[in-house]
Amino acid sequence: MIEYEFIDMSDSPPGGWKIKVPKTGVEFKHYDFRAISNAYKSHCNANGILLSPNWQEEFLSEMCKQNQHWGRKCRPAVANSLKRRRLSLTAVLSFLNMLRAWAQSTLSGKDAFVPQEEAERRAGICANCPFNTTLQFSCGACMGAVLTLIHGILGKRKTQYDSSLGACLICSCSLKAAVHVPVDVQREGLSEELKNDFDEIKYCWKRVEK
Repeated sequence: MIEYEFIDMSDSPPGGWKIKVPKTGVEFKHYDFRAISNAYKSHCNANGILLSPNWQEEFLSEMCKQNQHWGRKCRPAVANSLKRRRLSLTAVLSFLNMLRAWAQSTLSGKDAFVPQEEAERRAGICANCPFNTTLQFSCGACMGAVLTLIHGILGKRKTQYDSSLGACLICSCSLKAAVHVPVDVQREGLSEELKNDFDEIKYCWKRVEK
């Protein structure tokens, strides 16, 4: 199963390549990808472990899974069937206006947002997600309106990942704002198609188990 993708193959990860073969417990380490992949393949063949046609992708995924300290070198893999939609200013503003109306109706936002720890967890997921794109529009007034709305909703709320958060290419939500807001509030404004898309992304915090 491919859960992760390694983003930049031109350079080895921090500390070099490393993997423990799940079925045998034998560990391999090397700074050269070809060397460690050949050693892994030979070991699997010698121990009767069948390799699939896309074994190298599975191999990389398993290394990312075992080496969380590689950080943003790895990113969660997503289903190829999922549609990356064009970022829409109308959709961004609609999402933010929905959040503003919701926040204003909940005691001026007091206790209406998720705890900071949860916001940080979500932001860390979004920062490394392939559906996270730069939130930027060519019209300065339009971008100003977006930023004003975000500030009006969140106030001083921030996460350590804010510099890496843009907009979601599935629903066009502003991720800086979304990570602070309860999931049920956000899903109320989604079509069934968008809900189903989120539910297919196993790592997404907007996903709901069925």
